[in-house]
Amino acid sequence: MIFGAIKGVFDQVVNYGILVLEIVGALVILYFSGKTIWYMFHREHSRSHAAMTTGITTALNLLLGSEVLKTIIAPGWTDIGMTCAILVMRAGVTFLLVWESKHETHAD
Repeated sequence: MIFGAIKGVFDQVVNYGILVLEIVGALVILYFSGKTIWYMFHREHSRSHAAMTTGITTALNLLLGSEVLKTIIAPGWTDIGMTCAILVMRAGVTFLLVWESKHETHAD
């Protein structure tokens, strides 16, 4: 009986954590998208690309955190498999963005 109550509280805390990480991730994307548009209007294309890369990488890291939390409370293997597939895809995109950013830094 007490285990069920603790599990219920834990699930709620994790669900709120997931929600917070996803909202913050979306806000980061919106902020850096606005910054990118600002730089593009001012014809600072190298800064616009760097801002967008930074924003997407930061947001993806936050969204990866929410996916990890989802695996904690996933009830079945299908949900865990789906979450792992999303996790691998987001990690791959993050890796490519970091790699591209480092190549741009060395090219400048």
